[in-house]
Amino acid sequence: MQTTTKTTARRIALLAALPLVGALALAGCASDDDRDDVAAPAASAPSIAATGGTATSAAASNAALAAAAGTAREAVGSGTVTAIEQEAGGTSWEVLVVTTDGTEHEVHVGADGERATAGPTDETTDADDVAENQRFVGAADLSVTQAAETLTKTVPGTVTELGLDDHQGTVVWEGDVRDAAGTAHSIRVDAGSGDVVTNTVDTDD
Repeated sequence: MQTTTKTTARRIALLAALPLVGALALAGCASDDDRDDVAAPAASAPSIAATGGTATSAAASNAALAAAAGTAREAVGSGTVTAIEQEAGGTSWEVLVVTTDGTEHEVHVGADGERATAGPTDETTDADDVAENQRFVGAADLSVTQAAETLTKTVPGTVTELGLDDHQGTVVWEGDVRDAAGTAHSIRVDAGSGDVVTNTVDTDD
């Protein structure tokens, strides 16, 4: 009789414990769902990747500019790159190289900057052109690639055009940078000191 009573008591205790076990199991499921909710923000990664893609594209284009400058100079044999510009929708580069005698040579280079596609072609120059070219080259302590780096430090983006020019009696690198939003910025950099002289939004586009 006593044994039967003990067995019955154990069964009652076991049945009483079942709701508690179920509650703990449900709590465990809720905890897993909470962890899933915390991890969910990782889904925003594609938007970061997209931003990175824009930055990568600009970096690749600027690297191609530097490569195109080197390729054009090699095609001429020597000299100083005085101007470089994207052309045909960014599918190629037009590069001007001035040699020590003041002669200007035009070279066309592929989009990646690795191969000359036309030129070098000697540009027609008179005595004034030669003198100006030599003045520009003599005043340019900053190379075209250093000038491009200064432009993109001033306004992050893609350099689409860059060349030596005269601004209020000072030789400057004048260039255009297109930022991630597509806005064009016109920037002048002192070709000797590397200081930014002007930085304006180009409203002509």
